[in-house]
Amino acid sequence: MLRWLLLLLLGGCSHIPEAKGFLLTAGDWDMPPAYHGNPWAPGGVGVARSYVYDPLFDYIPEGQQFLDRLGQSYSESPDGQSLTVRLKPTARWHDGRPFTARDVEATFQIGFLRGLEIWHYLKSIEVVDDHTVTFHWKLLSPTNRLLALTEPIVSAEHLVYDSLQEVRKLERRDGKRDLKLEAARRELLFAERPALPIGTGPFRLVKVTSSDMILERFADYHAADQVKLRGVRIARWGRNEVVWSYLYAGQLDAISPACPFDLAQEVLRRNPDMQMRTPSDMNEMGLVVNCRQAPLSQKSFRQTLASSLDRDNIRRLACAPGDTSPGSSLGVVPSLAEEWLGADFGGQLQSYPYDPKKSLQVKPERTLEIMAPAGFTDLALLAEAAASQWTQFGIPCSVRLVQGDLYANLLQEGKFDLAAVFGAQMGRTVHPSTSMGRFFSPNAQLEKASGLPHDAEAALWVQQLRLEMDPKKARELTRKLALRQNERVSFIPCFEKRLMIFVQEGPRVVGWPPANSPLWSAAPLGVENVYCSMIVHGHLRPAP
Repeated sequence: MLRWLLLLLLGGCSHIPEAKGFLLTAGDWDMPPAYHGNPWAPGGVGVARSYVYDPLFDYIPEGQQFLDRLGQSYSESPDGQSLTVRLKPTARWHDGRPFTARDVEATFQIGFLRGLEIWHYLKSIEVVDDHTVTFHWKLLSPTNRLLALTEPIVSAEHLVYDSLQEVRKLERRDGKRDLKLEAARRELLFAERPALPIGTGPFRLVKVTSSDMILERFADYHAADQVKLRGVRIARWGRNEVVWSYLYAGQLDAISPACPFDLAQEVLRRNPDMQMRTPSDMNEMGLVVNCRQAPLSQKSFRQTLASSLDRDNIRRLACAPGDTSPGSSLGVVPSLAEEWLGADFGGQLQSYPYDPKKSLQVKPERTLEIMAPAGFTDLALLAEAAASQWTQFGIPCSVRLVQGDLYANLLQEGKFDLAAVFGAQMGRTVHPSTSMGRFFSPNAQLEKASGLPHDAEAALWVQQLRLEMDPKKARELTRKLALRQNERVSFIPCFEKRLMIFVQEGPRVVGWPPANSPLWSAAPLGVENVYCSMIVHGHLRPAP
């Protein structure tokens, strides 16, 4: 397999023009003329978003640190009902206009139309003065602070003034909403098509083509003295094979594609200056089971599937740096299980460790099909490995690769047997309520896909968990949800994914933090955000 891949890479390898002092990476965007700079409209901005816009703060999960960006400091009221942020007075937009608290308010007000999660908890935003803004909460939640402080500030009041005035007219008191009027306002917002995005971030987007993006350092950036790089050059991702070819040729400074482990080792061997960072992605990968029809509707058959799967073998094939899942479906990623469930919790669970001697009680009358999303190398390899194992065990299986939109629709409609999916996902908040919601909240992806009856009690527990401020009570709720999820055997976990972040120390960029740096723990929140944060805080600089 490796030989075939190397031939493919050599044959498809293209050249990225050298750019001294630029970070070279890859990403996706809508190709011109479809490309536009509206951050709210579908397809807008693309991968440049992480470099063009600043949040108030960067969040580092390890140690729960907030690093300043547009924000200078923050404080919470004694009763927790409000959060006040003091802004940097020197920040400016790329068009030269000063950045103020009114721009923060504009971003969150416009964000209401796009369903920002924070509006489940937010009552209002108060502009105290030009450089002070206060968030007032209608509901307390352990995730409020993070949602407020890490949202990219993308809307300058002077650029969205008309849309902002319309949004302010919307009735949101006492839970009353005019959904038809909101949809109309949203359509007007989507219709705006600036050629290029305007932000406050360290880089300005100056060129977009079908093959690359070029961003240049913003001279008036509020932390310009810390930004040492001239800019960022982004090659179009397209397919994983394209990125592999760039990596193989040593043409990228930072990128995080899923790829076979033997290929990754060959890339590292060929490029001595290349290193790999493998932080947890805070995602668990596995197989969701459609429980609507026999034999998959029989819990005993699903238990057989779970115990006849060699998860460690699958992990080695699909994501070698990952961590093999235990024989239980917990609803949280394994690396956080002890924190949220306690060290003694495993003894309370029905477990399904790999048992190659287990006998097959019911043989399916047809070949089962495992669906996987095309373009997701790790999920496709997971599906292939599981199908091979079950076929050898006596359960004939095949694999079907399906394009993204169709894949999501088939999951929701229950038109599959098993599907390779992200299961437990801790999300941006790194909180179990996000992950548990995928399994139990009404119409959530995995709740719908499983075809099991809606569990109203568990859904209520998820809602309570989202608002629970007492850590002890939050753990109790998480434990109840984990027990309920494991009982259903509707998801068979295989491994906790670890990102494969390739970074090259030279020839263009140096200063990548070591593998044990807490900064890498932010990678699940977006690897491009991590690269930009490392630039802004002075870690990365041009190679000598």
